[in-house]
Order: sequence, then C-alpha cells, then structure tokens
Amino acid sequence: MSESHSDKLVLIVEDDESIRKSILAWLRNSVHGFAVMSANNGKLALAQIQRHRPDLIVSDVRMPEMDGLELLLQCRRSFPEIRFILMSAFGDDKLEQESRQRGAIRFLHKPLDLAQLDSIIAELLSQEQACAKDGFLHGISIPGFVQLLNLEKQSLLLQVTRPDGTRGSLAFRRGELVHAVVGEKSGEAAAYDILAWQEADLVIDRDARPARYTIETSLPALIMEAMRLQDEHGK
Repeated sequence: MSESHSDKLVLIVEDDESIRKSILAWLRNSVHGFAVMSANNGKLALAQIQRHRPDLIVSDVRMPEMDGLELLLQCRRSFPEIRFILMSAFGDDKLEQESRQRGAIRFLHKPLDLAQLDSIIAELLSQEQACAKDGFLHGISIPGFVQLLNLEKQSLLLQVTRPDGTRGSLAFRRGELVHAVVGEKSGEAAAYDILAWQEADLVIDRDARPARYTIETSLPALIMEAMRLQDEHGK
C-alpha cells in the first residue's frame, strides 16, 4: 500500500496552461494523496507560498512576472525549509548529475514524465530530514545555478554573498559569463574564486548590465578550471 501524504501540499508553478492542467489532473489522482495547488508565474506563486506554506514546489524556469530562478532564490531566503524542484526544457543529463553531486538544485526535463514526477514528489514528501540533505535549497551550488542561467540564456547580474560577508558579482549576457568582481579581483580571476565557493546567498538583478566585458572563456571551461584550482589548493 502506498504511503499517504494527505497532510502535505504541493505547489505547481507553470505558465503554460495546457501543461499546468495536465500536471494537476495527474497529481490530483495520485495514490499518494497529497494536495495540489498551482500558479502561472512566480509572483503569484510567492503570494500563495506566503499564505499556504506548501511542503514542496515544482516550478518551470521561464515564466512572466517572476521566473523560476527568482522564485527559487526568494524561497531560499524566506522559506528555506520548503523543498524545491525546477523543471526546464533545456537541461541535460550531465548537468543534472553534476548538480546532484554538488548538492545543488534538482531539476526535471521537459516534457515531463508525469508518473515519474508523481513518484519523485512522494519520495521527497516521505523524507523526514530537512531539504539540506537532498540539496534542494540550502547551500545552492553556484556552478549548478550558473549552468542553469547558461542553459536558459539569461541576461542579468548575480550578486553573491558568502556566509562570512564576502561579496562578489557575476554578470551574464545571454547565458554567457562576461564579467566578475570580488574584492580587488575582476574578470576570470574573480570568476574562479566565486565559482569555487561552497555556499552563498544569491540575488538576481535583471536591471543591471555589465559595464565591462572581461571574460571570453566559455562558462563550462571556467567551471572546470575553478574546480581544478579548488582541488589543487585543497591538497
């Protein structure tokens, strides 16, 4: 017999009406018994989160008003106990594996396998530990997050703050990292430092645009070098 989760609430955030209705129809017939509600963008979802405090959120990335990445960061700051799954049509198996290994954001590939989604939700709701164990909000991996920005071709400034107060920034143009600053460092040297940080608070600024373009190396190459330098310094 399947475990009942009748006391649990799941929020689905998806702007495509047909996809949203399909997910809701499937999950509302789930044998696991959890309740389901929905929102069509991150801004509406945030209002529902503040009012209803769902146990788990499944959100698309690309949406109007507030996208899934911004919603994730808002939840991380205000509701760190809530588990969070992102879904995207632009993810790949390699990124998912790397993200999970680093304790980063978990995401599902679109088009969704609704039976798989149902099972994943039930599995997560069964876990007693806080989401830090599974890597859903606490200690978001910066490499995993910036790879999502890259896949989604985002243009924005990512403000990054370590627990010790050290601050830096990463500027993206259509998904490519074009400038980085931390302390007196800038460009690739700053990018290597920030990409190796184990934990940080992230804030998205979509209005800012990079004043300088100091990085030409591809993001995957930057991440690989940052990890190599981190391993080298850790020896």
